[in-house]
Amino acid sequence: MKQVRMFVPLAFVVCLLSAHAQVQSTGATHNDKFGYSFSNFVWWSDRELRAELKKRIPSLGDEFARGSTQEEAVRTALTKLLRDKGVEAHVQSLEPSADVWSQKRIPEAPQPSIVFSIATPPDIKVDKLVLFNAPAASVEGLQEIAARMQGRQYASTSFWSVEMQMRDAMARTGYLSAAAVLNGGLPRKEGDQYWVPINAEITAGSQYHVSTIKADGGPLLKGRDLSPYFSLKPGDVATPNPFGSLTGQLRSYYWHFGYPDVEFSGSPTLDRDGALASYEFKVIPGELYHLGSVKIENLSAEQQVKALTLLGLKQGDIYDALAVTMFSRKLDGSPLDGYDVSYSPKEDKEKHVVDLTLHFYKK
Repeated sequence: MKQVRMFVPLAFVVCLLSAHAQVQSTGATHNDKFGYSFSNFVWWSDRELRAELKKRIPSLGDEFARGSTQEEAVRTALTKLLRDKGVEAHVQSLEPSADVWSQKRIPEAPQPSIVFSIATPPDIKVDKLVLFNAPAASVEGLQEIAARMQGRQYASTSFWSVEMQMRDAMARTGYLSAAAVLNGGLPRKEGDQYWVPINAEITAGSQYHVSTIKADGGPLLKGRDLSPYFSLKPGDVATPNPFGSLTGQLRSYYWHFGYPDVEFSGSPTLDRDGALASYEFKVIPGELYHLGSVKIENLSAEQQVKALTLLGLKQGDIYDALAVTMFSRKLDGSPLDGYDVSYSPKEDKEKHVVDLTLHFYKK
């Protein structure tokens, strides 16, 4: 039986494993070890499969290097286990790329791992996703997620992402501490396809309501009343973000006035006993930046002068990230009509300047 080892580009691994939380590392090498996981071996639980593999491969630990003999041995053992079940299939392994540790990952995502899966044929698909203990207010949103799952290729390695979607759907209806856990059921065979039901066990908790909500506009808008931007008021059913368009509006404002690293906080503080949520929006402005050098590519000297005039910034000015972001809109009908532009800002964190490269190209 053919066995397949695949090296996949980082973008695909990120999608498959949903490998997006900040991880501080210099990057993995070919000899770095990874854990391993199983995507669609639906006849066994994860624990059962690991136990079976360690019986057949006594030296097998909980991690090994990409492209190692142990990776090959696991593919071989998985193929034999399937054959013992009467399933003839190709087993493949998808490896994280070498620089995976330098990438950004969603905090809830599992650690990057070598993923073993059964390549089609046979097709192994989601039959239906059944909801257990779903709160009535959230059922519509949860059913939409369940409907999207039906008929998809079965991949338990992506369950965490669906669980997060369900958690978010319940949070939007006030269940801010809700959780969902997915478990695959027993497959049924239909022709050359296997259909696997999934159960979603939901712990909703209490439905929260807004206790208090306030916002501080930071140093540029100190004391300003920002309540007109709020989408909720005390007594309303709570949601993850009651601040409406405030974040986007303030980001643009701070970018315009030299704060490209501005961040915001405003997660609710929960009173679990009273099922109340209190919100306090804060601006974390970061450092004030000025424009350093400006490098313009693919324009003549005369055109470069026109480009700088259109940009409206010169070296030493407060760095207006909003103006840079919107710069391409100024080109239509200007002396540079027919061009478009991309930009690359490079921040100097010590000098608090931004060196800007503008790359022009014909539309």
